[in-house]
Amino acid sequence: MKHAGPALADSLREAARSLTRARLRTLLGLIGIAIGIASVIAMVSTGEIATAEARRQFEALGTDIVTVGMKSGAQGPGIRLDDALALADELPEISAAAPTILGGSGFVHAGRRVGSGTVKGVTASYADLVKLELAEGRFVSDLDAGRFWCVVGAKVVAAIRKAGTLDPLGAELEVEGRFYRIVGVLKSREETYGLPIDVDADKSAFVHIMTVSRTAPDAMIQSIVARAAAGVHHEEAVRAVETWFRERQPELKLEVKSAKQLIQQMESQLGVMTLLLAVVGSISLVVGGIGVMNVMLISVTERRREIGVRRALGASRSDIRRQFLIESVLLTLAGGVVGLAAGSGATWGICNYTDWEFFVSALSVAVGLGVSSAAGLFFGLQPAYQASRLDPIVALQGE
Repeated sequence: MKHAGPALADSLREAARSLTRARLRTLLGLIGIAIGIASVIAMVSTGEIATAEARRQFEALGTDIVTVGMKSGAQGPGIRLDDALALADELPEISAAAPTILGGSGFVHAGRRVGSGTVKGVTASYADLVKLELAEGRFVSDLDAGRFWCVVGAKVVAAIRKAGTLDPLGAELEVEGRFYRIVGVLKSREETYGLPIDVDADKSAFVHIMTVSRTAPDAMIQSIVARAAAGVHHEEAVRAVETWFRERQPELKLEVKSAKQLIQQMESQLGVMTLLLAVVGSISLVVGGIGVMNVMLISVTERRREIGVRRALGASRSDIRRQFLIESVLLTLAGGVVGLAAGSGATWGICNYTDWEFFVSALSVAVGLGVSSAAGLFFGLQPAYQASRLDPIVALQGE
């Protein structure tokens, strides 16, 4: 009785020889599978890297952050400015709060357009809460209330310098006919997509919130970023803020979220995105699998005489079926290894372009190699079955 180990080893050697003899056909099948596996690995890894990057950006703000905003599609009056400004002073569960009001848009300096961003009315605590860093000058202070002084983002500054003003501090920025004097310049800051607020610091100009309320009295508060006091649980902070506004404006339809809730929501959304990317990548894998099936069917046709000889020498149908299945799995596994290398390279290129931290998802590697093996079995079944059903006499007569 033949042992399984030697029999399997012989089958593998025979499969390797068969695939090597048909180099071009094998190469085409391998490329199809490799592209499919590379797509799955690159897309799943990119999705997980994006999730990790968004989580890192959000956690850099602190896990004690609470955001307040109107519910999507909510109608009626907005948050009153007085209530928003008094939030941190009168609510012990909140240590700091920074409401935001949007002012005009479109920046002009020395007669030249230097940006299409928006003026944002904020308080002195805003920079600390959303982690804005100064390159020059200072940020908005409480002494700037009602004054036309502003702090500008990195891209606005770059445009001002391109317009000929090398030192932006003290220069004037025109927004919808009003002139603001620049007192601070921000360092470049990547947008944090984990937060449900629009910071967009590089393209914006920041002024004191009372200045915007003076120039645009009908402007509504866009959002509030707050920080829970030390030792206060995030759920307690959320309930306190909700109660605070309910007592003052019962008609408000607010959405108050803690850092933990925001992270969970973000990960859920990005998880769906990763799944969709994996499905898209799997489509190319199916196409590659069909290519493998075609390769194996052609192989069966070309090797009819070989199959007939093996059957005449005593090989059973299960031996023939196993041989072709092993060839199919070996081909797809080789494509999986090539696809793993190509997918990792593609992921590295994406991370290098976006400045994200590079890693290859262990899940994507396991799924990629597992799926490639499964594809070999699935798409090799029909050719293997067809080969095993050949009549030995007819096969020996065929070319």
